[in-house]
Amino acid sequence: MGLGLGMRNIEGIEAIRLAQEVSKLPDGTFKIAFYPCNLATGEASSKLRIMEGCKTRAQLPREQWEADGDAYFLFQDNEGEPKTCHRVLLRFIGFPNDGFQLHKVNWFKQ
Repeated sequence: MGLGLGMRNIEGIEAIRLAQEVSKLPDGTFKIAFYPCNLATGEASSKLRIMEGCKTRAQLPREQWEADGDAYFLFQDNEGEPKTCHRVLLRFIGFPNDGFQLHKVNWFKQ
């Protein structure tokens, strides 16, 4: 799955920026691993979910959140379905330039 010891780290903001850039390419997609969260209850799952063939997306008119919209990572899955993830729950991301190997996303300075 690419979650080995030699894994490269990437800063959270840089991961989002690269995902946006890759999504602009005609066949540009990325792979992510995150902890799903129920936005209504705020409860996060302890099971890591991996999704391939993702692209970033714009906020839909029907989407409204109590928190700042920048707190969310908006993407579509490989079937074009809109998905939302709290940014800090995004744990790993992979890009086509290295075979979609997952890299650990760091959101906070250590």
